[in-house]
Amino acid sequence: MQIIVFGLHEQNVPEKIWHQGKYEIDSFYRFISPLNDLVPNSEFLFVNSSYAREILAVVENAQEIKHKFKEFYHSHFNLKKPVNLIFHDLEGPDAVKHFLQLSLGIESTIGTQQQEFLQRISESIEVANNLNLAGPIINRIYHDALILQGKIKIDSYTIDQTSLSRQIRELVKKIFFGNARLDLFIIGKNETYLSLIISTFSNSVANIKIYSVDVTAETPDENYRHYVAGPEIESRLLASQVIFRLNQEAGRFFNADTLNKLMQKRKNRPLLIINMDSTIAGESALNRVYNLYNYHISDFQHGEEKQSVKINLQRLIENELKEFFSWFYSKRYHHFGNIISKSTAMEHILEMIARISQTDITVLIQGESGTGKEIIARAIHRNSRRKDKPFIVVNCSALTETLLESELFGHERGAFTGATYTKKGLFEEAHQGSIFLDEIGDTSPALQVKLLRVLQEGEIKRVGSTETTRIDVRLIAATNQNLDDLVREKRFRQDLYYRLNVVNLNLPPLRERKEDILPLAEYFMGKYSDKMKKQITGFTERVRQILVKYSWPGNVRELENAIERAVALAIGNIVHTGDLPEAIRGEEAAGFIREKINKNLTLKEIEREAIHANLIATNWNYDKVADMLKIGRTTLWRKMKEYGISRRKND
Repeated sequence: MQIIVFGLHEQNVPEKIWHQGKYEIDSFYRFISPLNDLVPNSEFLFVNSSYAREILAVVENAQEIKHKFKEFYHSHFNLKKPVNLIFHDLEGPDAVKHFLQLSLGIESTIGTQQQEFLQRISESIEVANNLNLAGPIINRIYHDALILQGKIKIDSYTIDQTSLSRQIRELVKKIFFGNARLDLFIIGKNETYLSLIISTFSNSVANIKIYSVDVTAETPDENYRHYVAGPEIESRLLASQVIFRLNQEAGRFFNADTLNKLMQKRKNRPLLIINMDSTIAGESALNRVYNLYNYHISDFQHGEEKQSVKINLQRLIENELKEFFSWFYSKRYHHFGNIISKSTAMEHILEMIARISQTDITVLIQGESGTGKEIIARAIHRNSRRKDKPFIVVNCSALTETLLESELFGHERGAFTGATYTKKGLFEEAHQGSIFLDEIGDTSPALQVKLLRVLQEGEIKRVGSTETTRIDVRLIAATNQNLDDLVREKRFRQDLYYRLNVVNLNLPPLRERKEDILPLAEYFMGKYSDKMKKQITGFTERVRQILVKYSWPGNVRELENAIERAVALAIGNIVHTGDLPEAIRGEEAAGFIREKINKNLTLKEIEREAIHANLIATNWNYDKVADMLKIGRTTLWRKMKEYGISRRKND
């Protein structure tokens, strides 16, 4: 998975997308929501404010998403000719760091902007979640931003507005010798800074021009608002003496090459640029341009204070980045035991586990038999705050109703025949830990009522007792049945289902995540090679093909059993076709025959392929093939001779 930020230049996007008032975010999300269909299993967050217009994405392939977006963009707006979409790209830690800075409003060193910006991000997150465009990774980044904001004291990096105003006036007076008729050009949108600048020069400068994409925004005085289209910016830069950049808009006009050419056209008349956005990176080359004065907001802080603030902010963000990526690379940093996966579907499961483990939320795990529901439950417990406490496993289908109730809740002495002593139940044994109820769909209605009470009240009552006992247990349940169907059939209580189904992890069957088959097979090969003291190092290419093509109705459990058998039977250090179970080889042979039949072969050619495929599948066991094909062994030999079938070395 890759985390990227790709931003759109405002001139490439029709104004109707940006100017929808309070519906702006929803409008743009409706525009980009088809991306989720174009690139499945991806996450998107659109960040739209006066400071940023960009998309934070979590995707498998960054180039693919940008290509898909360009295609979709042109078709959506029926553009007659291609538009050169200008992207600014960040990947990995840089993208997350950028988003953390945006979420914190750090580009505004005046603290009043911070909460406003975070509110806009929050609105975007809410819309993205409602449209299923933001997933666990994007939500985690936002969660980290909230934590980070709580660690930062606004006072530590704000600049007193009165002091800032005075310093700017002194700087302008020093450079322009007190000229009272300067042209000011303000680029971008930040109402706090806009008010500050206007009040700073209200008595001396009459000609203030403001450039902003968002022309509908309210300003302190509408006479100061002047919308300048892209091509007009250069002419305004030529005519102005002081330029304030309130954010990163029109950034292409402020690199060293462009400003060098601009200064030549100005015949080197003095130009003062003040970057009010703390995220705008300075170019050292600008300091060498004659009569160009390039200042940054941080330059107006005292030296020691400026350095201290910069170091503290950097340290906080870097620490938060480490925390985030320790979670993001969860298979390395979280104890996920024997969970082996490369598939996108399982990556999302692992991301969800990492996200919910630290809570006590009830989890329902659904999936076919053999998909590894207990392993997932153990991973949740192992990564929780309860990891040092008991983890109790109960198979609800293995016991009768009476025995299961006694096991779960315990019993008093004499409660029933054979109850010769008082026994604590498994819920009590799991106190302060976790309990895993496997196959909960097999429980009786009477037991379901008692389980509901445990979830609602956090208390149990032993069989034969009138007293209740308080317990603190996290419940994780699993089933291979469809509980929705059981609820409709009145075989499972609806209220209990709702209590269990707070977080639902639906484990995909192995046939739907083919990319996990070989990594799992190699893991089991290593596991059983060590256990059997054998030196098995790999599979033949034919075996690898068979493993991937097989449907695995028994899922991971069946795969593990098959590899255990193959390792036990293998001669030498390589697993061959004949070491696999017959059912797996048989299905591969049937599939091979179907593939050949679909090629319009003659009856004799089909017969030859059927004999050859079954011989390979049974490791050339002639008696077995004769029995499978319902012919005698002599007939088999005759047909092999007729069709020229003989065992080759690679068979």
